[in-house]
Amino acid sequence: VKLGRQLGTQIELLHVVKKESEIENAMGKLDEAAKEAEEKYGVKPLSKVIEGSIFHAIGDYTKTEDVKLVVMGTHGIRGMQKITGSWALKVISSSEVPFIVVQDMPRVETYDKIVFPVNFKAENKEKLIWAIYLAKYF
Repeated sequence: VKLGRQLGTQIELLHVVKKESEIENAMGKLDEAAKEAEEKYGVKPLSKVIEGSIFHAIGDYTKTEDVKLVVMGTHGIRGMQKITGSWALKVISSSEVPFIVVQDMPRVETYDKIVFPVNFKAENKEKLIWAIYLAKYF
């Protein structure tokens, strides 16, 4: 919510279900989460439930809805994901827009240091531009 406020953009909660029959129930839960966010932060996010596999549906949604940035939560790699790879990484690879992946709630109000690991590949220049852009807001 703070990121949306800082960037002056609308926040949208997106949930992916496996079956169309799950959409109505998920939408009720998502609307409740949006209401709680509005009460707590003073910003009401939009809510959207789509059917599909998270590995493709989120990336497809970013294309069809002209999404510019995705903030995605993760719990880290657990169990079989150590062999099959992280879900977040699989979702990111299906999209052409930038992702910010977070594990926990922010612990501080402002960030005074941002680390940007570099491996000297050409694509790091573009990523560095994003890091500088975000540093201006935080």
